[in-house]
Amino acid sequence: MEDFKIEFADFLAKTYILSDMPKEESSNLWTKFNTIVLPNIPAQLFRFRQCNLDSIIAFERNTISACVASKFKDRHDSSVFVDKRYIRDNIKAFYDAGGVNALYNTKESGEIYNILGQIYGVETAQKLKQIYTSTPPELRAKILEPSYWDGFTEAIFQIIDNHINYIKNDRLTKIACFTEDVQSKYMWDSYADGYSGFALEYDLRQFVFNGCDTCKQQENCIAAEKSFTSILPIIYTDTRYNATASVINIILKELLQQFLSEEFLPPVDLLHWYKSYLYKSRDGYAQEKEWRMISRCPHVENSDYANIPDRSCLKAIYYGPHIEDRYKIHLRDIAKSKNIKEYNVTIDAESPKFELKIMDL
Repeated sequence: MEDFKIEFADFLAKTYILSDMPKEESSNLWTKFNTIVLPNIPAQLFRFRQCNLDSIIAFERNTISACVASKFKDRHDSSVFVDKRYIRDNIKAFYDAGGVNALYNTKESGEIYNILGQIYGVETAQKLKQIYTSTPPELRAKILEPSYWDGFTEAIFQIIDNHINYIKNDRLTKIACFTEDVQSKYMWDSYADGYSGFALEYDLRQFVFNGCDTCKQQENCIAAEKSFTSILPIIYTDTRYNATASVINIILKELLQQFLSEEFLPPVDLLHWYKSYLYKSRDGYAQEKEWRMISRCPHVENSDYANIPDRSCLKAIYYGPHIEDRYKIHLRDIAKSKNIKEYNVTIDAESPKFELKIMDL
């Protein structure tokens, strides 16, 4: 299992599936992505839940509750790293080397538009020329001043900050968290309200194949893009996902798309939308052994939360040692109606170690 996770982390670190790749090349990379992950999804994954109305309703209605990344307690969760120092240094180096002056002179002479016309087409070059020639002379003069580029850099940084915030609050992307270990004392304490909640066991090995079949709204959905749900392991590391190159290309694409046709825009790494949600601190969270269900569905894009049908993947429920009787009685009634296995979790008084005991009910 751990070897597979090392392979998956290495694949994510070294692989870019670019939006302008030939279809066969990108398909081969997606196939490799799935070949690494799918055979290694555990037969048992667990969700720890507090005894609250939302958790009980989701259990009762056969759904898995998911949310946007900003709702997680870890402030670093899904917080990508963009190297602003690298960006600032490159902008400054370009200015100091006379790059701005060179561009300015070729614009004045019209030479740059001939070059752009050969690369991007005469129509695109004329649009760019029109933008430049309609710029007031006093503004064009300011462009040659160092202070202009200081302000330009800060404006770029603001766009970057907006994108980083967008990732954490992207309502298209909903996440549900699972763990490999139902006997984790840390998980019972942190996510099941100090052992007073419950845990649900799922077999999600086939869930990933269902795609839109997981959605009860499938027949009425008119969204152009359809839902696809992935089950992926968290990558525990000492550094955040470095999204510098991807974010720069996304920003450039957004800024230039009104002037250039699609084939001339910077390509975007399609894996960026997975990488952004899969890196967590090794020191702080490795003991969680976390897997994530990542669902991207336009049908529920108007909310921070979503309820994803579990497609009969729920197999068992585990009752915490401190769960209140009133909750346990109700949860047991639901479990019996679903014909799933039930277990009590207790402190193992017979073991000299700090262990939990799982007992059939």
